[in-house]
Amino acid sequence: MGTAQSSGILTTGTAQVTKGRGVISAVHSISDNTNVATVTVYDNDAGDTSGTVLAKVNGSVTIGSNGAIWTTPVRYEYGITVVVAGTGTPQGIVYYGA
Repeated sequence: MGTAQSSGILTTGTAQVTKGRGVISAVHSISDNTNVATVTVYDNDAGDTSGTVLAKVNGSVTIGSNGAIWTTPVRYEYGITVVVAGTGTPQGIVYYGA
């Protein structure tokens, strides 16, 4: 069984997490319990949002966080670009490579 890598905590904006082929095993969206946080994951190696959307997860106001964990990981071909959006202090984490 492999071991996943973490993107670390990503904050508001667009971030290139990795380039090349691989798999995503989980995505977490963390809100500040006042505002909704949205994490969108793209298959892209250019650091922008022109690639295919692989996942979109919302962190709710009442729970504070939300996640998607795949038993069968989601494959990406080009890389991972992540957009964390929302007001307040939205955050996201992507686990990949396992």
